[in-house]
Amino acid sequence: MSKKIYEKSLGYSSLRWWTDAFIRGSYRRVRYLGMDKIPTDGAVIYAPNHCDALMDPLAVLVMSRRRKVFVARADVFKNPKIASILNYLKIMPINRKRDGLKNMHKAEETIEKSIEVLANDCHFCIMPEGTHRPMHALLPIGKGVARIALGTYRATGGDRPVWIVPVGLEYGDYFRFRGTLLAQIGEPIDATAFIKAHPEMNEHDIMQGLRALLAEKLAETITCVKDEANYEAIWELTKISSGKIPALRMKKRLETNRDAIARIEKFGAEQPEAAAALYSEALEFRDKRRKARISLHSLCKKHPVLAALWNTLLCLVTLPVFAALALSSLPVWWVAESLAGRIKDRAFRNTARMGTSMVLWTLLYIIEVVLLFCFLPWYWALAAALLLLPAPMFTYDFFELWRVTASHWRTASRRNAAVRKQYNNLKSKIDILK
Repeated sequence: MSKKIYEKSLGYSSLRWWTDAFIRGSYRRVRYLGMDKIPTDGAVIYAPNHCDALMDPLAVLVMSRRRKVFVARADVFKNPKIASILNYLKIMPINRKRDGLKNMHKAEETIEKSIEVLANDCHFCIMPEGTHRPMHALLPIGKGVARIALGTYRATGGDRPVWIVPVGLEYGDYFRFRGTLLAQIGEPIDATAFIKAHPEMNEHDIMQGLRALLAEKLAETITCVKDEANYEAIWELTKISSGKIPALRMKKRLETNRDAIARIEKFGAEQPEAAAALYSEALEFRDKRRKARISLHSLCKKHPVLAALWNTLLCLVTLPVFAALALSSLPVWWVAESLAGRIKDRAFRNTARMGTSMVLWTLLYIIEVVLLFCFLPWYWALAAALLLLPAPMFTYDFFELWRVTASHWRTASRRNAAVRKQYNNLKSKIDILK
């Protein structure tokens, strides 16, 4: 008899430490907040926002060693070999309405399997928005999470709590590898208590109530732009507002972003004409700085020339280390970037980079370590092997350092004085909003 997806697997458990290392290594910094809120009793359903493709469930995977089962859209299971690998990784397919009515019976099977997973003391993760979207906003919450919670409640007879745990995922950048990740656990929703407190509700109303609660709790954990019609302008203004906060101070940046969005959207509601002019100026500024290839990180520097000189010195000092490490891992970087560049959906590119780096670097690293121990004394070979471990990640960081340095120099250039002036003007306008 085949093993159930939620059952323990020695092979899976053995691979977790290496996989976790590469997932965490995909970011310069990873931080989890509110881990103490995760319930220790009952059935636990994680419900993260879905903005960065497969990096989202991977972020939930590494936040604890607890067994978890995930669901992913059914179309990625069409290839039998891929389906077998995903099943080994404890990922189940789930069909959606867009996959066709003829496949909806399979969705019912997934719901039943999800209930079985939760009934066997294994945590479960579902993307409640149903599809990913690289935006600081929320799509409508789907029925799936509420159906699973309600089904689990009925399967257990209401004798144990069924928890829906909001997980807010906040990325420093959706498309650049080795950015930052802040995962914030929201207030868990006790679906069992909610159902028992509303005996007058029918099934439809119960699910609607749970979906509304989840949307509210999830929005509290992330940067969320509600005025999506003006999303691009609002997000540009928001980044200008928080630009001086270092990227690694993720919690502070999140709080600043949320405050800025609240002020900007309030201004938009109270003074729509003035807001429209501000939004137009923000988009014009965004287009100009992108054309000039200048980042907001560079524009917020008080002395861009000094920042450019310091970064240039840092690049030169670290160049010998980069040369040594890049030489050993450049094939991995080249293949990862080539593969990522062919993916039309940019949100999947970091997933491709992470997966490619994990597979190819593992193989290449083993070969290089064997060669080191063949030709060097064991102590030198061991030291070199340890230094080589983070080589692919250092290569990405070094290229990013050069990119930022070039941006600093462009910012300092006189020909971009108009961009700097417009940035300062917009920053002043945002600061006075109340």
